[in-house]
Amino acid sequence: MVTQTKNDKVIFTTHEVSHLLHVNPRSVINWIEQSLLSSYRTPGGHRRIRREDLLAFLRKHQIPTPESLVDEKFSVLIVDDEKEIVDILQAFLERQGGYEISTASDGITALMEVGRVKPDLLILDIMIPGFDGIEVCRRIKGNAKNKTTIIAVSGNNEAENKILQAGADAFMEKPIDLDKLQTEAKRLLRIL
Repeated sequence: MVTQTKNDKVIFTTHEVSHLLHVNPRSVINWIEQSLLSSYRTPGGHRRIRREDLLAFLRKHQIPTPESLVDEKFSVLIVDDEKEIVDILQAFLERQGGYEISTASDGITALMEVGRVKPDLLILDIMIPGFDGIEVCRRIKGNAKNKTTIIAVSGNNEAENKILQAGADAFMEKPIDLDKLQTEAKRLLRIL
């Protein structure tokens, strides 16, 4: 879940979204009617869009995120049973800034943390105790309401096809190239 800092606006009108994205208001309404952009209606019938739904829509459709929406930290959940790897990834991402990190060391804890934290990004090792990473990915991506982006990692590149079929957004082989991880995270979160 995105933690807000400077800009506390969490609900937008269709006109505000159209202004932010430099599109016609009718385009925003069409996205809503086509179920591409989640929204709700007020008792008066007006459409409203939650910030987290707007950010998820932008990431999914690879639309650059307006600078006014990127003034918050993105939530990242790192799931790996090797504490050294978790510590390295956590320290690296914290140095980059813009990320709020949480961790888990097994599949069951990972699923509970996804429900509790609602991370924007999940860095998921495939070989973990409990549910393996493929099953964790399948369960997360099987929930249409979940907007978490997943980067799967493994020392076994033969698992790449299985994890991508389970719904992972990207795959990286161990040992992890930290600069490549940062680039991939920014691409998937649509941070310019």
